[in-house]
Amino acid sequence: MRNSSLLVLEIIWIATGTLSIFAGIKFALTSGGSKIFIFALMALISFVLAWLRHKQRKKS
Repeated sequence: MRNSSLLVLEIIWIATGTLSIFAGIKFALTSGGSKIFIFALMALISFVLAWLRHKQRKKS
C-alpha cells in the first residue's frame, strides 16, 4: 500500500509541474511574461519533489 501512495504522490507532482509550465506559457503569451520565472520555479520544485518521491518508491 505504501508503494502505491508514493506513486500517486509522484503523479500529482508531475501533473503540477506540467500544469505550471503550461500556465507559464499562457501567461507569457497573454501578458508579456514579466513574471514567468514564478511559474518556472514552481515547475522546477514540482519536478524535484516528483524525482525525490520516485527515489523513495524505488528504495522500498
